[in-house]
Order: sequence, then structure tokens, then C-alpha cells
Amino acid sequence: MSRTGVIVRVAALVVAIIAFVVFETQIGMPSGSEVRGFFDDLGWIALPAFVGFYAVATLLPLPKSVCTIAGGAIFGFWAGTAVVIIGAVIGSIGAFIGARWLGRDSIKGLSADRVRRLDEQIGRRGFMTVLVARFVPVIPFTTVNYIFGLTSVRTSSYITATTIGIIPGVAVYVAVGAYGFSPGSWPFTIAVVGVIGLSIVGVLHARRVKAAEAVKSDAVGGEAPPAV
Repeated sequence: MSRTGVIVRVAALVVAIIAFVVFETQIGMPSGSEVRGFFDDLGWIALPAFVGFYAVATLLPLPKSVCTIAGGAIFGFWAGTAVVIIGAVIGSIGAFIGARWLGRDSIKGLSADRVRRLDEQIGRRGFMTVLVARFVPVIPFTTVNYIFGLTSVRTSSYITATTIGIIPGVAVYVAVGAYGFSPGSWPFTIAVVGVIGLSIVGVLHARRVKAAEAVKSDAVGGEAPPAV
């Protein structure tokens, strides 16, 4: 792709992000009761409509927790979990593909060795990298979608890891909507324990990978052993 084409795509990505931020600050996010009231009136079409609504919300830098809790309040724990996961995965794929089409060429064209090495590492460990990012709930979901689109991670690895990795976090918020903050309800308890456990696993794995890379880097950068 020509330099001009790369610049145009990057500019389009920046404009889109700015538009999303303006949308968030000027319009804001509907309350849980407003979302619930809207979908309660749709009847049988509420399920597919909520999937589409959540997919669009996933593309925007908005707090998804409100929508996720509303999904539990409207559809209950099991159906709510299903529609939220489907909507989140569809939206995350859209963001991933959009970022890849608009900005991937600019990343590939960077000459910085450190950036290229990082991109290659992410590509080799695509599934685990995405999975760890999804397991750690403090990492913004929408931001991660766009960032991974700029990397060399394979689309299939991204989709699979995203689908698996968001289940615990989604279950927690859906359980809050379906049962309220009730530690006595088993779905809520299991979801909380699951997200805490998986977050710990994700952090430990990230540290282990970082330590392994540091050892590998030292070995490569160190002096060669003397010849015998």
C-alpha cells in the first residue's frame, strides 16, 4: 500500500476514535432501567435486538457493565449470559477487523526493532496473549479490541480466546442483574470465584512469559561462550 493510503487509513481510525469519545461525553450511556424498559417492550424480538445493541455498544468506548447487568435483569442468568457473549464477540470482531484494515499497514511499516519484536511475540503467542488480556478485568475491553487489530495475532486465535476469556467477567455482571448483589446465589458466587481465579492465573502467566522473555533476551545479548 502507498504511503498516502496508509496515512488516510490511520487518519480515518483517529477520526473514528475521536467521534466515539465525543459520542460518549455528549450523549452518554442509558441507565440500566432505561435499557431494560426498552427491551421489555420488544417481545420475542428482544433477544436478537439486544445482541445487535450490545455489538454496537462494544464498538464504542462506553461502560459495558451497564448493558451487561441489564442483560441479566431482562433475560435472566443463562439467556442473559448467552446474548451478552454473542453481542460482545460480534462487536469485538468488528473492532478488530476495522482496526486491522485501517491501521495494520502503518504498524508493519514501522522500522523500530522493538516494535517489530513485540509484534512478532504477540503473533507467536496470539491465543494466550488475548486470553490473558480478557482474563484481567481491569483492561478496557474496547481498547483491547482495537489494539489487537493492529497486531499480527491471527483472527481465529483472537476470536477463540475472546469468546473463552470474557465468560467469567460477563457471568459476574449478568448475575448481578439477574440476582442482585446476593452472595448467597450460586451463579453469582461461582462467577465471582471464577473471575478472581482466572484473573490471578492471567497475571501469573503474564509474569512468567515476561520472565522467560527476559532470560531469552539476556541469553541472546550475552557474550558467546569461549570455543573449546
